[in-house]
Parts: sequence; C-alpha cells; structure tokens
Amino acid sequence: MARPLRIEYAGACYHVMNRGNRRQPVFTARRDYELFLERLGLFSRQFDVRILCYCCMPNHFHLYLRTEQANLSRFMQSLLTSFTVTLNRRQRRQHSSGHVFQGRFKAHLVENETYGPEVSRYIHLNPVRTKALGQASLPARRQALRSFAWSSYAACIGLLPGPSWFDPAGVLSDWGSRRRVQMRRYREYVEEGLLRELDNPLDRLDGQIMLGTEGFIDRMRRAYVLTRSADRREQPAFDRARRSVSVDVLAGWVAAVYGCRPERLFALGDSDRQARRLLMYGACLYCRGAESLSSLAGRFGVSLSGLTMARDRAEQALRRDKTMSQAWSLVQQRYHAASGL
Repeated sequence: MARPLRIEYAGACYHVMNRGNRRQPVFTARRDYELFLERLGLFSRQFDVRILCYCCMPNHFHLYLRTEQANLSRFMQSLLTSFTVTLNRRQRRQHSSGHVFQGRFKAHLVENETYGPEVSRYIHLNPVRTKALGQASLPARRQALRSFAWSSYAACIGLLPGPSWFDPAGVLSDWGSRRRVQMRRYREYVEEGLLRELDNPLDRLDGQIMLGTEGFIDRMRRAYVLTRSADRREQPAFDRARRSVSVDVLAGWVAAVYGCRPERLFALGDSDRQARRLLMYGACLYCRGAESLSSLAGRFGVSLSGLTMARDRAEQALRRDKTMSQAWSLVQQRYHAASGL
C-alpha cells in the first residue's frame, strides 16, 4: 500500500494528525483522552520530541511538535501502537484488526519561523470549529475554547498548569520577553479566530508534504527528496515530489501550443505575454527539481518575487480564461506523457 512521503531530520517541526477508523470516535471517555496524553508525554520524553501544542477531538487529534532527532516515524509508531493496544484491551475489542485509526498518520513538515504560529492557532481553534458551536454567541465560543480540557490552549494562556511534560514556551517564546505578556498576546492572536474566518494554513501545503516559504521548500526538496532513494511503499509520493522537467523542455511544449519560438518566452517585453505567463506558472510547478526558484527567475529576467507574482496571476487567470485553460491542458498532456503518468 502506498505511503505518504516522510522527510525527517533533527530539529524538524511537523503538524501531525490522524482520524478514527472510518471517522469513528477515538476518545469516548475521559480516561481515553488521559491515556493518549499520558502516552504522548511518555514517548515524547523517550524519543526526545518536544510537543509544541496539541488538541484531541472525539474522532481525531492534532499535534505540533519538533523532533530533536530524525525519528518522527519511530516516535509516532510507538505512541499510536501503545495507545491502540491499551485502548483495545480496555474496551475488549475482539475483532481481528483492532484498528483505532483510519491509517498511517499524516505529517506535514512546517517552517516553524514563518508558519508555526498559524499552525498552533489552527490546532487550538479546533474545539470551536464544530457544528454545535457554529451559531453560538462569541462569549459562548470563547468559554468553550478556554475551558476545553484536551487541548494545550488553556496551559498556553495560563488558565491551567497543563501536563507535567508540556512546556508552553515552545509556542509563547516569540510573543514577548515576559511570560504574562506572551500569554496575553498569544491569546489575542488565537481568539482573533473567534471574530472572523481565518485561512487554513494547511491549504497552502506544497505537494501535501511541506508548509513554508519558497526558499524553505526548495532547500528541503534538494536536501531530502532529490538526493535519497525511496522506500518501495513511498515510491509514488517520491515520484510526485521529484518529478521535474527542464524549463527549456517546458518552454518547447508551451511554444508548440501557442505557435511561437521558445526563446521568445524568456524575453522581457515580448508579445507572447500569455504564453510567457503560462510558462512561468508551469516552471514553478514542474521545474523545481532541476532548478531553484531563484535560478528560474533569472532565466526569465525577473526577481524571485516577480516570478511568484506572475505564477499567482497565471493561477487566477486559469480559473476565468477558457483559452488559457485549454492551452494549459495541452501542456499538461505533454508533461504527463513525458513523465509516464
């Protein structure tokens, strides 16, 4: 069975989550939550993993953590196996599989300096993103958020001490020099989500693997994807992450669709603007295994921000411009044929 791609290294930060098998409840009683948090503390100490924040909902959990060693998979396997075995024994589940969770956990590598606060806020707001609280008053939602027992939020804002193994400093350290100020600022930041709809940071994942700036994603791709072999079960995910063509080959495909010369697509001020914009969009998607974004920007004679702005404009245009969308479909057909997809 295919597995999601794992990038592991010392000092890496991850958003980790898993759901109950068939979306069924995982935690059905207080002692189930307590068991999970007890094992989380036990194995985080054993594997030298720092839990930055957590939230356990009835049918799923979220963790934001940092691994001091390259051992995320071993840590999570130990945690989930121990929890599942004990939970099955308690509930006397006799069926053959004994599955509590729906499959292998999801783990997203996060550039902590840039996206860590958004990820922790997303996790901590889980208790109020429910149908039951969707139409509740602001005071009711605030009370539900602050009083939720199975989240690290109350510990982070000083309402409860939290488990002995949990240190809120991992979330609070960037919010001021004094702990009381840190707690207040972080509380205001999180509870902004009670006042307006916030973007989900996980919607910005690159390839369902990484959350970070373009530079971070390029570094991770080159250091941990392009230079290593894959486990057989991870091969499909590796292939997706490593799939790349040269920008010159891509330019040839775009030029063939638009009936122009490929070299014209790299020249500033030329007439084939839509074709050039489409090439810049495609280069950001399909050429990053061969070249960094900075290198690609140089090929087009623009800055890195100029390239990413052109990519974003092209993405918007593809939603409303039928001609451009059809051209992109033809380019994708050539790409998929060349990639054996």
